[in-house]
Amino acid sequence: MNPVVELFRSYIGVETLDERVPVVVRWLNLQIVEANVGHIKLSARVRPDMCNPAQVLHGGLQCTIMDEAFGMAVGTLGVDNFHVNTNLHVDFLRPAPLHAVVIAEARVVRAGKQIKNVECELRLEDGSIVARGTSNLFRTGINPLKAHTG
Repeated sequence: MNPVVELFRSYIGVETLDERVPVVVRWLNLQIVEANVGHIKLSARVRPDMCNPAQVLHGGLQCTIMDEAFGMAVGTLGVDNFHVNTNLHVDFLRPAPLHAVVIAEARVVRAGKQIKNVECELRLEDGSIVARGTSNLFRTGINPLKAHTG
């Protein structure tokens, strides 16, 4: 089995994430719901500090949640190099109100040698779509394990 998928699966049901998890993921309190090769499902509860003045999830944080899902979906492929976005397109379709749970589900559409194309939907628990996004991620020469351990 893929060690990244196994790592992500070990976080399912874990409420307090450890230092191996990026700070932004811990701040958002993203919870892994499901992890498979080429696919990740995350959830987060909308807190007051995540809202715009209208008391709905800030659009920039919607992008951030999807960006994390994109990267994690690519990571489930078992690649040994860090990938970065070359673009990010998001359609905002409806608000996610304060205290709502949002669910991000990302899938790798195409995995080329250098470029991975990923799509993500951000939904409310009732299934209504909050936002839909796509991204292309470029393979860097950075090994994430070596970069993390310094």
